[in-house]
Amino acid sequence: MLDFVKWRGDLPLSVSPLCEIDALIFSQLCYLLFQDALGAGAAPLSMAARLVENIPEESGNAQAVTMRHKLLKAVKTTARYGDLTVGRCEDRFDAMRGMQFSAMTITLPDGSLMIAYRGTDATVVGWREDFNMSFSCPVPSQTEALAYLTAVAAETAVPLRLCGHSKGGNLALYATACCEPAIRERITEIYLFDAPGLDDATLATDGYRTALPKVRCYVPQSSLIGRLMGVPDSYTIVRSTGATGIAQHNVFNWVLDGPRFATLPALNKASRLMKMTIDEFLVGSTPDTRRLFVDALFSVLESGNANTLGEVAKHWTDTAGSLRDTLRSLDPGTRKAVLTITGTLASSGMESARRFLSAYRTDPRLPQ
Repeated sequence: MLDFVKWRGDLPLSVSPLCEIDALIFSQLCYLLFQDALGAGAAPLSMAARLVENIPEESGNAQAVTMRHKLLKAVKTTARYGDLTVGRCEDRFDAMRGMQFSAMTITLPDGSLMIAYRGTDATVVGWREDFNMSFSCPVPSQTEALAYLTAVAAETAVPLRLCGHSKGGNLALYATACCEPAIRERITEIYLFDAPGLDDATLATDGYRTALPKVRCYVPQSSLIGRLMGVPDSYTIVRSTGATGIAQHNVFNWVLDGPRFATLPALNKASRLMKMTIDEFLVGSTPDTRRLFVDALFSVLESGNANTLGEVAKHWTDTAGSLRDTLRSLDPGTRKAVLTITGTLASSGMESARRFLSAYRTDPRLPQ
């Protein structure tokens, strides 16, 4: 992305039209704390960026946080992005409701609006809400995403675009599928970047079927997050330099080919196997079983009073003991799903967790 900014930053969107990389950039900028910087106001990105840079950085994966701030620094003075107005910044976190939601709106040179939904942050609450989607719809952030789209649409009659990375893409797709038909008609494109899918009931709606032709879906070759639940059948596979798992979910590892992504013809074996494991669990379980699974998984992650995944990693010795006890109580199919998911989370850098899970997969004390 930084190379794209250097290459195309001097060309306004009015000269070089919006492309998928622009949407990816917006999907990453919305992770930054624009609401803290702007409140209920709006400002050109160049001015908003200076305000963001003067407040403490958000928590999260250190590499991703650093790269997002480098991206902000790169785009703020460019002809392409610096004059774009950023506004309607909302950032809501409610542990009691199990909700993590954030979005912002960018005004493009043609007068249209780009709504960017933030993906999952580093909080355990945010990740738990993602997993709650396996047995409950809508989750609170999906309800907020629909309300946000409806409110933005009510203020203007211009065309709309939506984008989001990870859960942000899920929110963009859900809001489009469930909004009023008159709003959906104004939406021209929905950009999804390694985003989990929707539940069967939403997939069966006329709103989803109407929205589908407008969807631009992108996943890395080892995608797991972007293959969960019901996802669009048509998607572009992007080459990533990340090793596996969460490293590929980090879009700063995605490779570009000029103004487009460098693509591959098929997902790799690891992605297909992980999706098969999770799909087997989802198909072979009831919503109540999935609720128990999520409760068990997150009771483990929260056992050390951790609020973020970074805190879970720091106190992994305590967490591993709770995981061992939980695994023994699960049926084989659910146990396999837990190991797959925790192993994927561990690949983001929890080295001690990775060693534990590798050893425990073949532990003779584990019921087979």
